Amino acid sequence: MSWRELLRVNAREHLAIYALVSLANFLLSVPQYLAVNTALELGINPNGTTASLITQYGSSTGLVLDFLRSGLIFQGVMAVLVIGLIGSASSRRGWRWQYALTGVFVSTYLAYHLGGKFLNALGWIGVLETSGVNVSDVYGDLFWFGLGTTICYLLVILVLRRSYGKLASPRPRETRLVSTEIL
Repeated sequence: MSWRELLRVNAREHLAIYALVSLANFLLSVPQYLAVNTALELGINPNGTTASLITQYGSSTGLVLDFLRSGLIFQGVMAVLVIGLIGSASSRRGWRWQYALTGVFVSTYLAYHLGGKFLNALGWIGVLETSGVNVSDVYGDLFWFGLGTTICYLLVILVLRRSYGKLASPRPRETRLVSTEIL
């Protein structure tokens, strides 16, 4: 099967899954970015690769580069998973269990990633709170953006289910009209 034919298998649903996943990741990145930026303004330094990027490029550019790097890595992993979902749908033998298993893997990875991002944002809010900063605005942002992320995640699950349903439904056979002549 060529790439063009492969990408046509439930293309609308698979593009919707990728778009929703991207939106969910972005929605949780906003409050996380705001919390880390507030911490940097207070002089609280992060650890790991974020710290090295901030040291190398400065606080604002380093923070943006860190969020871009992590966002691009996530987008790449999700692109591979969605392509795997497409590949399992186009498999000729045993596609049902392959598609279902790949769909479970996509939703599990997404939940793991988004949950980790949410907990990371909560951790930064905790650091801000112990520093004496009023974090009610940051909590509010996290709540609303988290709600949007949750809605996107649920929509991903529903689109995965719809895609599986479209694949599992019997395809209409071509009916041939037979003309009968009355003698």
